[in-house]
Amino acid sequence: MATTTTKSQSWLPYVAPFFIYMAFLGWETNADRVWLYPAKVIAVAAVLWFFRRDYQELRLNFSLLAVAVGLLVIVLWIALDPYYPKVDDLFLSGKQVVCRIMHWAPPKNRPALPFDPTTINSVVQRNLFIGFRVLGAVVVVPLMEELFWRAFLIRWLVDEDFKKVPVGTFTWVSFAFTVALFGGEHQQWLAGLICGALYNWLLYKRKDVFSCVVAHAVSNAVLAAWVLARGDWKFW
Repeated sequence: MATTTTKSQSWLPYVAPFFIYMAFLGWETNADRVWLYPAKVIAVAAVLWFFRRDYQELRLNFSLLAVAVGLLVIVLWIALDPYYPKVDDLFLSGKQVVCRIMHWAPPKNRPALPFDPTTINSVVQRNLFIGFRVLGAVVVVPLMEELFWRAFLIRWLVDEDFKKVPVGTFTWVSFAFTVALFGGEHQQWLAGLICGALYNWLLYKRKDVFSCVVAHAVSNAVLAAWVLARGDWKFW
């Protein structure tokens, strides 16, 4: 199957969707999330589709192990949540320490409240937003993130010519860096570290990126069901 990029651009199909997603994420606020999140999902999905011929690592298959890992991840994600400070809390604590040392006024900002889509007045807009939120979490994000973390970065850290590195190749450096960065990407950093380690383990066990996509999709689908059933919007 022909690709859409040259060898020197082989990283682009894996990095571009992730970069676009993170750029939108840095721009989003509760005030504009109603329209910006759907725009983000559409933009990332369009880029994934454009580069679809480059993802030779994605071989469709089904693995019960992938489903089990996905379920384990989200049980731990939810169960551990009350027992450790999140990224925003840690940043705020660090600012407070610096202000005390420097005798500055304490910071007034607090972590933003989770966005509650039930506050959207229009029923149509509310349902569209929730639909895009679930679609993004269950389909777009697992593809985008696993292509970046498990298909690209974990191999690029072994060799910059990552395409020649077999899927599932283990080194301590690539394992540790991807787990640390994956954890730091999430507000729930401790759960993110465990999640990254388990997804990496699944990659090494199965030698298959699509199994990681399935596990990630299962995790996000169960979390979406939890959030919608309980109104626990902090996870979204």
